[in-house]
Amino acid sequence: MQRVIMRAGWTIVGLLAAGAMTVVGLNLWVVMATHDRIATSPLTCQSREVGIVFGTSHGLVGGGSNPHYQARLDTAAQLYRLRRVSNLLLSGDNRTRYYNEPMTMWRDLRARNVPQEFMTLDYAGFSTFDTLVRAHKVFGVDEAVLVTQPWHLPRALFIADALGLEAVGCPAISERQPPGLKLMLREWLARAATVGDLYLWGRKPRFLGPQESLPTPVLSSHSSSHSSDKHVMSPAEGSVAAGAGQQAAVSRDMADGVDVTDAANAADTPDPHALAR
Repeated sequence: MQRVIMRAGWTIVGLLAAGAMTVVGLNLWVVMATHDRIATSPLTCQSREVGIVFGTSHGLVGGGSNPHYQARLDTAAQLYRLRRVSNLLLSGDNRTRYYNEPMTMWRDLRARNVPQEFMTLDYAGFSTFDTLVRAHKVFGVDEAVLVTQPWHLPRALFIADALGLEAVGCPAISERQPPGLKLMLREWLARAATVGDLYLWGRKPRFLGPQESLPTPVLSSHSSSHSSDKHVMSPAEGSVAAGAGQQAAVSRDMADGVDVTDAANAADTPDPHALAR
């Protein structure tokens, strides 16, 4: 009996060791395949027509502002000021009427003096995978700069590669809260799971929907007070509407969410806290 228990124990230890080695190996694959396309700071990020900003909660569970969220928006605003992007695709979760990551990002970027014509909202970016699939297949993005934390960029770039989306990474550095062990462990597991999503069980996005068009590139008119005759979408017309059709199809609660017309009317007096309910 004792021998059987010992044998079972060693079997479990062997399986755990094999699992750990698999996770480490897959992480090395993801990191090595993408590290040369991640800039060292926002100042060295490459220019692309589209910058994809990944949504996350703007607040922490225990209260206070989420430094990772703030860093992503600071970096996105800096890309706009440096004329590195023509359009910021703000992709996040809006699965209920009480939680709206894209609109919150839009409001807070308006507070950072990013004009509304430089922003498009995607309400069905429920995950890194969903955001990138929808950017490529729904919004027709073929090249992009990805804006998120340095530890998140390898996984995002790896997914983009598998989808045929040419991407580079622009790091949003959260100086006030570096990633802890728990966060990094979760990311290591997520990288390993991503390989399975892409190459084993054929993951599909939660919601795809019809194709949408991004606004006409305005990068060339960035320095001319946006006086170009080109038509650009406002939140009420396109930047918000680009996701509104999909939003309604995802759930009735999402369709009954924040009043985008009011948001557009308030564009010149942004209130970062206006969405708190």
